[in-house]
Amino acid sequence: MKITPLRTVALACVAGALLFAGSNQASASVGVSIQVGGPPPPPPPNYYHQWARPYPGAVWIAGHNEWINGRWVWVGGYYAYPPRRGAVWVSGYYRHGYWHSGYWR
Repeated sequence: MKITPLRTVALACVAGALLFAGSNQASASVGVSIQVGGPPPPPPPNYYHQWARPYPGAVWIAGHNEWINGRWVWVGGYYAYPPRRGAVWVSGYYRHGYWHSGYWR
């Protein structure tokens, strides 16, 4: 009786496993998303009425669209207290395919 070498048995097991794994992967789907540049331009702004200043020194931050989790989200206007005396709010803007968030200057 001939004894099959261990290497041949191991190769047969590996080949069988690959065939089995290959048949399962044939039904799997892979999604690829590619984005070149920044997010698309924001939608047109919503128009609203600015209400009275709630306290002295409050600065109105106008409503704006922000790029959050892969989509534009409208953030309504609000009053904020400047982080330091003389600080000025610079509104966010969209330029050259990129969104630049507002900041205090």
